[in-house]
Amino acid sequence: MTRHVLAIADLADDEIEEIFRRAERMELALAAGETLRDAAGTIMATLFYEPSTRTRLSFEAAMWRLGGAVISAPDMKSSSAVKGETLGDTMKVVSSYADLLVIRHFWDGAARVAAESAVVPVINGGDGSHEHPTQTLCDLYTLRRAKGTLKGLTVAVGGDLKYGRTAHSLVRALARFGANIVVVPVRGMEFPAWLLQQLADEYDYRPTVARPDDLRAIAHDVHALYLMPAKPHQLTLFTDAEFDLQERLASAEPITLDALYMTRQQRERQETQDDGVEYLRVDTATFQDPSMRHTLLMHPLPRSGEIASALDRDPRSIYFQQAAYGVPVRMALVSFLLEHRARAAEAPRAAARAEGTIRIGPRCGNPNCVTRREEIASDKRFRLHREAGGRAHLVCLYCDHESRIQVIGNRKSHHFHVYEEPMYGYLDGWMRDGALVIFDSVKQAEEAGYKPYKLGPQKAIMNAGEIERSLEALTDAILAETDELNELVIIGIKTAGAFIAHRLAERIHDKRGAEVELGVVDVHGGADGILRWPGHTDAEPLAVADRSVVLVDDVINSGWTVKEALAAIWRAGRPRAARLAVLIDRGHRQLPIKPTYVGKHLPTASHERVRVRLRELDREHKDTVVIYSYVDPKAA
Repeated sequence: MTRHVLAIADLADDEIEEIFRRAERMELALAAGETLRDAAGTIMATLFYEPSTRTRLSFEAAMWRLGGAVISAPDMKSSSAVKGETLGDTMKVVSSYADLLVIRHFWDGAARVAAESAVVPVINGGDGSHEHPTQTLCDLYTLRRAKGTLKGLTVAVGGDLKYGRTAHSLVRALARFGANIVVVPVRGMEFPAWLLQQLADEYDYRPTVARPDDLRAIAHDVHALYLMPAKPHQLTLFTDAEFDLQERLASAEPITLDALYMTRQQRERQETQDDGVEYLRVDTATFQDPSMRHTLLMHPLPRSGEIASALDRDPRSIYFQQAAYGVPVRMALVSFLLEHRARAAEAPRAAARAEGTIRIGPRCGNPNCVTRREEIASDKRFRLHREAGGRAHLVCLYCDHESRIQVIGNRKSHHFHVYEEPMYGYLDGWMRDGALVIFDSVKQAEEAGYKPYKLGPQKAIMNAGEIERSLEALTDAILAETDELNELVIIGIKTAGAFIAHRLAERIHDKRGAEVELGVVDVHGGADGILRWPGHTDAEPLAVADRSVVLVDDVINSGWTVKEALAAIWRAGRPRAARLAVLIDRGHRQLPIKPTYVGKHLPTASHERVRVRLRELDREHKDTVVIYSYVDPKAA
């Protein structure tokens, strides 16, 4: 089995220790001027979709130092990617040219797609805000060289912890190796909830949280950080601003930081720029405090003002040495992978990520996940995780983002039900039988051909003629408020909404002789983007910027489907105006979304469902709208 390094969990603890021993030997060999041949006759391909200096050059230097060769695409903007070639296709081709791939990409989870497509080992050089495992190897190696061990160290990680991929990989590794972690996030840049949950679930670890002010206070002769063990390798934070804790502080033995790991603000990943937020900055005053005299200052680089340049001369500042270790550490990793390439290596013990995967599931909730940007060949996109308290959720296999379970279905019976915690027994049993299907919504389950476990009363509320009259009225209303048809774009929400949008576009053509541009958006899976009708994956997305958009769906209920569709439109470009047309408005809104055009207002009870059946979806039936109720599987 081909070994990849896509996340720090892909390397077991003893494998990391082996890589470190190799790195030490590499250091000695380089210092002695020895010629190494570990990679002789092999080629590394580096493909960087994002800018890089240290990671790319250190990988390429490592390969040359090992006697190998390098082919490089340092700027993928000049590659076939600009022509629309998928990431998977690129990896299939390039892996036939090389023995090892190193990829950096701006999408979370892109490295996993590369590994699924390539026929050679893939190393993740950083994927979006997800992970950067080889930087973590350098960080751990630097710490161990400086302190002699990792276990029991107290490491503060500060700055942009929301988007900083280096921090995401680092805290996972520190937790595994028994270090104490203090997180010092800038306001609004805290660790994602899913990452903290994974630390708790996988390592029974909860980092101590400090405020930037706690570090700033040190610079003003206030001993602010008092870290007391709460349990082995975990700490509790107290500050001397908390006067009710003074008695406890008086008896507490302050624990100094062994290292402060700073990260820069990831402005390129932030959706909005909040210039009013004061970013954490470390200067000479911070490190003058006696409690910091043994604290190492680390940074993955590049920095952008969070560390004063005056600290470069301080012997505790080891960020440039940290970068220099990138060559021997990456030499060791390449040597390790090439040596294991010919073996059918066991799956790493710490990375049993394939268990409990679900063949089809909902859309990942992370808007930057690769599964929302590109069609994924694999239909195993999630694993099921259950917390100790009984709650269950899905974990994306590509970006690790966690999602709530909304609707579960049985592949064998083709029935579905809205998920509730007491139903975990059904979920677990269906999964063991290979019958589990998970949907984003009841609507998605219905459109996939699944039925409720038990139907209650069912009643037709609109026939084909009434639907036609409603569509005619919707068309007239849209035309009455549209001055320039050449600027109009109609976008239907897949599936029924897309067919209704198509019918509206045909009516506009019949009435005005105008060809209205028509698009489809899929909010339940597949790649983000607005595709031209009939929605082929290789079609160019519609241009929506500064145009008038009419979004079309069959039924609006809570508003969540419309919200996702609008988000996809805004990612494609900001329209001049956006209007919403629906055939049925059944109420029960959870979001403040109001349709511009409505075919029929239909008050319903919360347990009732409205289903629009169109001839395009079922040619054996005429157009109809039905209302029905459903019952849970225990009553079936």
